[in-house]
Amino acid sequence: MKLQTKKLIDCYLGGLLMFAMKPIVILLGFILRRDHALQVQGDICFIKMLGGGSLVVAYPTILGLRNRHPSSKFILISTNSIKESAHTLGIFDRIDSIDDSSLFRLVVTTLSCIIRNFKTDTVIDLEVYSRLTTIFSILMCARNRIGFYLESVFWRKYLNTHLIFFQRFSPTYYWYDAIAHILDAQPASIRECREKLFQVLNLNKGRDGKYRRIAIGHGCSDLSRERMLTSEQWLSVFEKYGCLQDGTELIFLGTMSEHTLADDIIKKISVKFPSVKFNNYCGKLSLIESLSALSACCEFWGIDSALLHYARFMGLKCTSFWGPTDPSTLLRPMPDIEETVMYNKVPCSPCVHIAEMPPCNGENICIQSLFKTNTQDSSAIWLINM
Repeated sequence: MKLQTKKLIDCYLGGLLMFAMKPIVILLGFILRRDHALQVQGDICFIKMLGGGSLVVAYPTILGLRNRHPSSKFILISTNSIKESAHTLGIFDRIDSIDDSSLFRLVVTTLSCIIRNFKTDTVIDLEVYSRLTTIFSILMCARNRIGFYLESVFWRKYLNTHLIFFQRFSPTYYWYDAIAHILDAQPASIRECREKLFQVLNLNKGRDGKYRRIAIGHGCSDLSRERMLTSEQWLSVFEKYGCLQDGTELIFLGTMSEHTLADDIIKKISVKFPSVKFNNYCGKLSLIESLSALSACCEFWGIDSALLHYARFMGLKCTSFWGPTDPSTLLRPMPDIEETVMYNKVPCSPCVHIAEMPPCNGENICIQSLFKTNTQDSSAIWLINM
């Protein structure tokens, strides 16, 4: 199914089910009088359907919970799109996948996941904007159902046993970490996350200092493709900031859908920088193989994507370009890495998760504003060195 279809199903079907189930949940809560004390007494089930990058941002939170509750089984319910990302973190004992390729498969696999995780002790719903995931946690009859609420608490009140306010203009990781705190845990340190990631993926920490190898993350998920730069904009990036010299190698990482754009970027850049070596690995490597290639690089250049968050945890020097999303809400502080963040906060940014459709109708004027040649306009670019 297309992303827009999934969003419509979640909005209307999820809203209808929340309306229908709320009085039932309130009545059963009054009758059963279950103990909802915030103490983990069994398995913990996480729900995350979209956004592998968000799961990486939440890595310190989940690893901290894992350290605090080592005897609990950690389960993740997700879609196939982020299943591979979840495996790379090495913190889940089991990953139950929901197939959202069609409505029939969505229903069948969802029921299977609910039955398999019925009466799990604690459910943590990491999907801030989904309504159906709230329904999933209810149907699992978990003792504690932890989730988020936005401006209004009315619909999720009583459906979740514990709700955390999610201020979308504040750092996302702050609200993720709040889950660890209420369950008597501390988020893992960046160093511990880095050590764990290298251990799980069996990566070599040493990098060849003889060559400047740069990983390029030019693609992203279907959610807000407006984050992406054009091939012409990538050429401008390397002409202005790249300092590409002899011995430099650019490695393009991503999925098969991003392969053509990578070829186009390489075609344009190779004319200007003929001595640079290019490798387009988009669609040729699995995620684990891509992360292995990423760890062997000394730098990462890219947009807001899961690869950027992996690169930061690996300690690479990072240069990132932002538009529809705000870096201040997604970049967890990592004082030990060298980082340049390029973001021009135009009046309509951020719009992802704020507006149902981009105000620019997909023209991504926020990204375009980073490449304005007018001196007066270019002075408005925020170049943040972290």
